[in-house]
Amino acid sequence: MIEKLNHPHIGIFILAWLVADIGAAVLIVLAHKIGAVDRPHSYKTHTDATPFLGGIAIFAAFAISIFSILRFTNYSENLPLFGMIYTGVLVITMGTIDDFKPISAIIKLVVLFVITLILHQFNIAINVFPKSYDYLNLLLTLIWIVGVTSALNSLDHWDGLAGGISAIAALATFFIVWRNYNFFAAYEWKEYQKWVSYASIALAGALLGFLRYNYFSPAKMFLGDNGSLFLGYILAAMSVLGAWSETDPVRSILIPCCIFAVPLYDITLSTILRYKNGIVKTMPEAIVYCGKDHLSHRLFALGFTKKEAVLFQYGIGVTGGIMAAIFSTPIISRNQYLLMAGACVLCLAVLGVFLDKAKVYEPVITAE
Repeated sequence: MIEKLNHPHIGIFILAWLVADIGAAVLIVLAHKIGAVDRPHSYKTHTDATPFLGGIAIFAAFAISIFSILRFTNYSENLPLFGMIYTGVLVITMGTIDDFKPISAIIKLVVLFVITLILHQFNIAINVFPKSYDYLNLLLTLIWIVGVTSALNSLDHWDGLAGGISAIAALATFFIVWRNYNFFAAYEWKEYQKWVSYASIALAGALLGFLRYNYFSPAKMFLGDNGSLFLGYILAAMSVLGAWSETDPVRSILIPCCIFAVPLYDITLSTILRYKNGIVKTMPEAIVYCGKDHLSHRLFALGFTKKEAVLFQYGIGVTGGIMAAIFSTPIISRNQYLLMAGACVLCLAVLGVFLDKAKVYEPVITAE
């Protein structure tokens, strides 16, 4: 079917977009009937009951478009991609349960640990250390997947934000992997890296189909925890599988960090400023703390409208994607990309100082 086209990525993208668009419309009706809606509350900004099954629509579109390719292939040759889809079912299930009845952070961590073990069996793992220290590779993979998943999940508080940032990250991942294979002989193309390009373009198409219902306010559908957890997980898994550099470990770390610039910057800045301002004092407090002091809230407090704040973060995401594409170019030397990366970090640090001026914490009232 789609693989018979001269350009399979185009077919995958269109199919994922259409399935997500149609699937979201169907799920909106179904969600209202079964009560799978986020109802207005004192601490929430929406005014109407809104379905929260967006992640299911995205996952269905992602899986269907990928299986349209896999049906022409040998299962044993494409284990990593099957692994991402199968473990994606577990993440979607956990997120959906969490939407109906909140799950503790500890249980989520345990589930993500089990999923990391499963991914390892499908050859999806960070390989920095020798085989004799494989447990360190496993630990590093777990930290990365939990970190990106948590960062993306905490970003999902305004219409179009998490979905749009994820779409930008997926498109950046696709472009870099596809370009490096087609234009830079220095990158040794491996079969599973082709599937990363398929997976990333499928996810981008699914997200664009979904965003029609989520970007424009008031949103007709939310991602829900099922969506934000799945997006963080699948993007993290793809970044582990992606070919960023064959010989330079620093480049291999820097490129995905640029692709996920917004969620990583958001969670890092929020945590640092919480410690600085005395909101949290210990690591356990920092892990479980939830508040309206993220990048979006700070921009809003400084005078941005919500849509302006979302678009500003889109701009950071696009800039991060462009920097990742530059850093992944073999002709860029280590000194050159480290200098550019240092300049980017300096700019973000200056932005952080400015954002710290935003009044986002509730005033502490003491008894006289």
